[in-house]
Amino acid sequence: MIKKRVFIIFLILISSLLISGVVNGQKEKVVSLPFWDVPGGLVPYYWQAQHILAQGTIFEGLYGYVPDPKSLGGVKVVPVIAQSYKVSKDYKVWTFKLRKDKKWSNGDPVTAKDFEWSFKYYASPKIQDLPAWAGPIQFFENFWAVKSGAMDPDKLGIKALDDYTLEIRLVTPRYDLKEWLCVGQAVPIHRKTVEADPQNWWRPGKIVVNGPYIPVSWTPGKDMVLVKNPNYVGERGNVDRIVLKFGGLGLQQYMAGELDAALINTVAEYKFVLSDPKLSKEFHEDIMECFWNGYQWSRGFDPIMDNIKLRQALAMAIDREKLCRDVLGGRALPLSKYWPNGTIIGDKMKEIPFDIKKAKSLLAEAGYPEGKGLKTLVFYITGGGDPVAEFLVDQWKKNLGINVIIENIEGGLYWGSYVWANFTPDAKAGFTLIGAPMNNLSVDFSKGSDHSVWFYDYPTSIRKKRFELEQEQDAWLRKSGGLTEEDWKPLLEKRKTLYEGFQKIVKSEPEKLWVEEMTIPPLWYEQFDELYEKWKNAKTNEEKTNYWRLAGRVIVGQEIFQLWYNNLSPQSKQAYRWRFRTLNRPFNEAIKIAHLWLQPSQDRYYMVPIYLPKAQWVQNPKLEGLVLYEFSWGPGFFLFKYLNLKD
Repeated sequence: MIKKRVFIIFLILISSLLISGVVNGQKEKVVSLPFWDVPGGLVPYYWQAQHILAQGTIFEGLYGYVPDPKSLGGVKVVPVIAQSYKVSKDYKVWTFKLRKDKKWSNGDPVTAKDFEWSFKYYASPKIQDLPAWAGPIQFFENFWAVKSGAMDPDKLGIKALDDYTLEIRLVTPRYDLKEWLCVGQAVPIHRKTVEADPQNWWRPGKIVVNGPYIPVSWTPGKDMVLVKNPNYVGERGNVDRIVLKFGGLGLQQYMAGELDAALINTVAEYKFVLSDPKLSKEFHEDIMECFWNGYQWSRGFDPIMDNIKLRQALAMAIDREKLCRDVLGGRALPLSKYWPNGTIIGDKMKEIPFDIKKAKSLLAEAGYPEGKGLKTLVFYITGGGDPVAEFLVDQWKKNLGINVIIENIEGGLYWGSYVWANFTPDAKAGFTLIGAPMNNLSVDFSKGSDHSVWFYDYPTSIRKKRFELEQEQDAWLRKSGGLTEEDWKPLLEKRKTLYEGFQKIVKSEPEKLWVEEMTIPPLWYEQFDELYEKWKNAKTNEEKTNYWRLAGRVIVGQEIFQLWYNNLSPQSKQAYRWRFRTLNRPFNEAIKIAHLWLQPSQDRYYMVPIYLPKAQWVQNPKLEGLVLYEFSWGPGFFLFKYLNLKD
């Protein structure tokens, strides 16, 4: 009886200590921060907000970031699980030696085999919706053939030579592979845990991680709690528990002591903080130089957008100084090119001038003197009134006589179908606002402006045809047939025609680096032939249909490529050639020539920079090591491993 009472008292004492945040006799250090909710779960290879958690907080890769205010984006790249590397002279084969002291949160060692299995898993057809463009796997040898199903995942260009040596083979030289190995899609996942429960392995309570913090709870719409990983080896701050709070929490919650940092979201908040004696001392500010904010033409099929002089006139009729001063309240800097003055790239780029006289002249040359004869355009926004859109509409009316109406649409539709979609058939001639960032610290300095090349700079009729082909390619996943040679006949005929067109492109394209990319083995026709041979030897009707579907997708994919290449403007083709030359240089050299492909993209005026945002926040004076996230999804906070909370 006495033993039972003692046990009950012990349980009560332990519970009290846990509730009070006392661990091992010491007060637990807890930090609460605002964060994005993670509706898609904690799968690191998908492109959504939680990939920021994968970058050094719950997962780690071969390389990662450390804070460095002097570097682009406020961070620099350092080895994390990698100990050293060797690279071939052609920069296609990278061999990494791994640290031997890194562990998973369950105590298992982190080995080269974890990376090999994880990347093969990502590349397999099982992950059909993998956003390959968001990670380094797109550059691995045979990736696209593996993803299409034409090759076995074992043919992917990655191999564990032993437990702590990893070889990566690339299809083209990548001087910036280390930078790519920092991103969320470059981290390994724990094989046994994934295979035991493929649908739910990532849930708190199940997930096994290799980063400094483990997710222990997640309440959608409310918060996520991270605690120190006891098996983590490496640099880490003194914070025991991190509470990430969802739901747009900000200054009010910070003032109430519910948050240890909060972003400033409005001009009113900014002015209030600066006027408050206490908050003004806790105020921080940084320029988001990896962003540009502005507008882009809608992604519909109205031929008005093909008129470059109209596009130029609109871009030159905007008083950016007035916008930043009167509308944005000093929380932004005027920007008339993709990179600001004071940066290596920006200092070499030409600005879009604010010149009403020139804009009016261009508008007349476009066929719309004083705006006459031009239909009413549409500016799409989301979430209620938008002062920036309202300002632009007013500028175009006052300075050019152009009528633009504002149309508010639902947020999911806006971002998914109007801002970042390939094409939006329902979109009327007009615009959307766009915040265009770098995705990560690689030599792709475009900040999204390469969409001018990918989705805009060829005639509207071609854009519409491309959209139809993309719909057809998707439809191949669901087609019935492929059981007879007769079903293959149209595909074989298209293969012959497309092969001739492809050879013509390869022979005529002057940029060797572009040709190298076009001819990465296995080539599209080699993939097609491989699928055809597999079809001939297939045992079941299901296998036959599947190979036929995959072959159809390969054919349509090549149709899309040739349609795009053959109709791209000469200016954009030249820009694209410079893009290849940039990518095939080390970071410190690439940044010196990036303007040579960014300038032609800017000069097409499909995507127009207007201002450079500032990140502003307040922060608990006792909190140190808070790192601003300046890439996609920013501004926000990440790299939580460096957080320290002073007593």
